[in-house]
Amino acid sequence: MSKGSPGPVEVLIKRKDGSRVWLEGNLRPAHNVFGELIEWVDVLRDVSERKDAERALVRALAEADAAAEAKSQFLANMSHELRTPLTSIIGFSDLLARENTLSSESRDFVSKISRASRTLLNVVNDVLDLSKLENGALELDLTSFNVARIVDDAIALLAPQAESKGLVIRSSFEPPACADAPVWLYGDDMRINQVLLNLLSNAVKFTDNGAINVNVSVQPRASGRTLLMISVIDSGVGMSEVQLAKLFDRFSQADGSISRRYGGTGLGLAISRRLMELMGGSISVESEPGRGSCFTVKLELDVSDPVEEVAREASVELDRSINILLAEDHPANRELVAAFLKDSGVKLSFATNGAEALAMVSRHDYDLVLMDIQMPVMDGVSATKAIRRLQGRGATLPIIALSANVLPGQIRQYEQDGFTGHVGKPINVGALFAAISSALHVTA
Repeated sequence: MSKGSPGPVEVLIKRKDGSRVWLEGNLRPAHNVFGELIEWVDVLRDVSERKDAERALVRALAEADAAAEAKSQFLANMSHELRTPLTSIIGFSDLLARENTLSSESRDFVSKISRASRTLLNVVNDVLDLSKLENGALELDLTSFNVARIVDDAIALLAPQAESKGLVIRSSFEPPACADAPVWLYGDDMRINQVLLNLLSNAVKFTDNGAINVNVSVQPRASGRTLLMISVIDSGVGMSEVQLAKLFDRFSQADGSISRRYGGTGLGLAISRRLMELMGGSISVESEPGRGSCFTVKLELDVSDPVEEVAREASVELDRSINILLAEDHPANRELVAAFLKDSGVKLSFATNGAEALAMVSRHDYDLVLMDIQMPVMDGVSATKAIRRLQGRGATLPIIALSANVLPGQIRQYEQDGFTGHVGKPINVGALFAAISSALHVTA
């Protein structure tokens, strides 16, 4: 009589030829008329095919996870490598555009360089956004926002491009009072603005004459929420049913002639649709060839109390007595930051790697450190952790990460590593000044 306990049984048999057979059954006790256990009974069946399929599925899932991780890592590295040179291209072209000595022809050249570099930056951002959306890694940043403001801001940004083609962008609100007494809602205004900018940019791109209308509707719902509906209507080339069928597919531009004539990656609408779905909304389109297109986004949001708005483009003045250390291995980036800070009058010192920065902080009294991340000898994260262990002010010294790593998870990790703030590359002078001011104010 065999010993055991009732329940499922799995048996692996290895044959002499090296093959394996999986047998599965259910062990049951057998008793005599007196209720005594006399034997265990089991009927085994061959489940080798199912076991092989299960193992294959586990391997496939592991390979898929590894491929997704590899893709994410590749995109993050690609973003870093592209953002680093774009820092110099965008930064120096912006500085050059401020020079009063440029001829009209030179100023036009600089303007073209600036626009082209920002187009490349937008492509990088689109690819990263798509990757984050596909991996479920994109997080919404919910805040109170003014409906009329995000519409006005988007139109103001695209107005010069429209005017250069002889187009006008008009907006209307329903109810009309929304424009004068704006409705405040709670949601991710930056992502809503991103979708709206994409729709407006496409409308301008594919319209050669006529006008572009932005119709905004705010409708209270029985649930207590508010339906925000924004339609972008153009008088452009329009699309056929065949083109509409694949319009929101990634890397799709309806047909090859579209990309040849108008340019673009075909990512904007794919990202816009996924962003709207992430926010619980939708995006739809109606169009006919030669009669223009109407894109409509719908999104239900909670109503928010008005908040005090900070003046846009407010200039930040730095105290001229501030002593700043910049740790950056790239000579062009050191020169660019120095040019940004030149008129502020602050004292700026340089380190070319993390080890130099650590040594200089231990010997001198700095008010703030601007720390690049990827540097030889010692990287910025290691240097920051070492500074935090120094006696004296090392624990509270403001340290701002200057990095082309701009994914939300990467920024959060910098905070955990001891950084006071973060400025992404390409460096925007306004963002740099604001981060310095904020870091000094917080630690004052």
